[in-house]
Amino acid sequence: MIYTKYKILNTKYKRGFTLIEMMVTLGILVFISTMVIAYSRRGETINALVRQGDQMIFELRRTQDKAMLVSQKTSDGGAKEICGWGIYIDSSMPQEKYFLFSDFCSSTLPSGERAGNGRYDEGEEAETLTISRGLEIFETNFSSIVFIPPEPKVKFSPYLNPGVNGRIAIRIKDQPNFYYEILISSAGQIYKQVQGI
Repeated sequence: MIYTKYKILNTKYKRGFTLIEMMVTLGILVFISTMVIAYSRRGETINALVRQGDQMIFELRRTQDKAMLVSQKTSDGGAKEICGWGIYIDSSMPQEKYFLFSDFCSSTLPSGERAGNGRYDEGEEAETLTISRGLEIFETNFSSIVFIPPEPKVKFSPYLNPGVNGRIAIRIKDQPNFYYEILISSAGQIYKQVQGI
């Protein structure tokens, strides 16, 4: 032992951390960091799913609003009379895109009103809309929904029985248990819910 004027120093035992203590501490920090990163990535993908579902609801509502229009310019500068606006989703699942389309008037009713066929036909596309990367539409019980002015009325193709809502389900590709469900009533009301979270 070394005696100094103010304190006694023991040179045999120095204070500090041992290698084992440092390794255990680093192991705990790595474990906690891994958990935080994993949860934040999961949260990012769930947020992307919710954003995409909300975007699709926005497009459905925008389509309802467009149903109040009465004409659309064609590429040759003319105008075609439209009888409704709709969303088309190809029936082969899963899908990563869908179309906003205008249902052009194709017949005249006995009352003299013009009417469309209430479904998507080739050449009626107005916009192609895509799903965000890593997500897909994996289920729907209709291929097209048309909003017919002036209310707008809702027409599903294929026809859905009264009381049955139209359904669109969007999921994360690598996590099929998490999905966003959009329900559309025959009155045009749109509901949403996130499943599996």
